[in-house]
Amino acid sequence: MLAFVKHFTPNWFTIGMGTGITALGAYLYPGGPLWLKELGTGLWMFNTVLVGLLLILMVLQWIFNWKGAVAILHDPVQSMFLGAVPMALTTVINGFIDMGQPFIGHTALVIAMILLAANILMALGSGIIVPFMMFISHDHRLDKLTGIWLMPVVPAEVAAASGALLLPHLSGVAVQKTFMVISLGLWALSVPLAFLMLGFLFLRLAVHKLPPKEMAISTWISLGTLGTGIMGLIGLGKYLPILFGSLGHAMDGAAVLGSFALWGFGLWWLVLSILITIHYAYRGLPFNLGWWGLTFPLGVFTGGTDLLYGQVHVGLIAVLAHLFYVMLVLFWATVAIKTVHGIFTGYLSINGSPKKHVQVSRKSATG
Repeated sequence: MLAFVKHFTPNWFTIGMGTGITALGAYLYPGGPLWLKELGTGLWMFNTVLVGLLLILMVLQWIFNWKGAVAILHDPVQSMFLGAVPMALTTVINGFIDMGQPFIGHTALVIAMILLAANILMALGSGIIVPFMMFISHDHRLDKLTGIWLMPVVPAEVAAASGALLLPHLSGVAVQKTFMVISLGLWALSVPLAFLMLGFLFLRLAVHKLPPKEMAISTWISLGTLGTGIMGLIGLGKYLPILFGSLGHAMDGAAVLGSFALWGFGLWWLVLSILITIHYAYRGLPFNLGWWGLTFPLGVFTGGTDLLYGQVHVGLIAVLAHLFYVMLVLFWATVAIKTVHGIFTGYLSINGSPKKHVQVSRKSATG
């Protein structure tokens, strides 16, 4: 156990990301039966404990292996997964807002506010420090670029989407305006940078073809960027009148139009990701924790599709949202079973890769 603590890597938080978004999707499923909401609530409670344990393991690593924890910042792969920490925590925060109140009342909102404040700081740290380390420490090349480059910059827009959920629960116009500016700033800090990376990712795939099979699932991460972008735009859009008065209503309409652009782009990435996954499936696709990249991106894109349907009420969008959630449940169940099997059989190493594919250097692992 001590070895796992000392060599703990942040990619384990992807389990919390995928499980949390599946739980939220079950609870918020449009017209879903009571049993589905209860199942979603139970899964969220489990995920809350899971993410809490992972955070404790990370803190213990800082205590027992400080050099190894710092070395992760210099690792060109594991450092990207530091973005998984605030994104996993976001699913816990959203659950407190949506599900926590029937159990602990207003305290759930207080907890959500405290956790969101910490989450915003982590998202900013991930989105600024990790790219800075890429500039001064990492050895990157265009032919090595994969979708995991998006992991450190996406948490800010994920936090912005959470801000939209918490905003109506804040009292006082001045507080709401300040929080609105913070949320919009987080969205703006993340989305343009993510689009810049998506452009480079397209170039990399066109010039250097597909990534190694161990990183095949990373193409799905692009879908998550677009899904959270939609959720942030639509979620914050309806509160724009708080800042801009009557002009805010027109801006809300523009936000819906912008969401359609992100949604269409997301459909393109979804189809491409499916095709790439099928391509690799026929050639052997080794399991690792990166498979959780199938879940969170599809989950937030499903949530964005639900919000888009809520604005335009077009039946086709609702059908697609239902289809996407069914896919999400199938993906989550498959990856969860493989993860549990990998842990108990020893197939997965400490850093979440198959033991024969361990790539983290001994120097980074031991500090």
